[in-house]
Amino acid sequence: MARPVQLAPGSLALVLCRLEAEEAAAAGTEEPGGRAIFRAFRRANARCFWNSRLARAASRLAFQGWLRRGVLLVHAPPASLQVLRDAWCRRALRPPRGFRIRAVGDVFPVQMNPIAQSQFIPLAEVLCCAISDMNVAQIVVTQESLLEHLMKHYPGHRVWHLIIQSFWMD
Repeated sequence: MARPVQLAPGSLALVLCRLEAEEAAAAGTEEPGGRAIFRAFRRANARCFWNSRLARAASRLAFQGWLRRGVLLVHAPPASLQVLRDAWCRRALRPPRGFRIRAVGDVFPVQMNPIAQSQFIPLAEVLCCAISDMNVAQIVVTQESLLEHLMKHYPGHRVWHLIIQSFWMD
């Protein structure tokens, strides 16, 4: 079994709520994307020239993700994350424009257990996929063109020519 993979280690979650949520919904205004909100958050805190630690920590932030319901995931070196935590505790962490920060918290790494693939590739599946791909690309399917496609897209299977010859009907 493959070793577990940790996703989002060393991240903070910021739970945001829109200040004009009702007005925006009534006006039909489209919600800004996660990257735009992240840039606005980073910009708001990088402008805090009177708090050089916060400004420096904000400049080191990386966008990790955006979840529905207004959760922004950010990543940074541990020292920078600590500066953000401290700023939140002192009520000095600035929200992105048009938002309010409802909560800030550490994200414990999400663990993913990779699913192993078998070495077996069903021949019917491979042939149907290859022929479908060739049809989409408007390539005439012949024994030679199919063999070439299989060798290109399924490398390491040296017996393709034997398989094609045994199944090909003239």
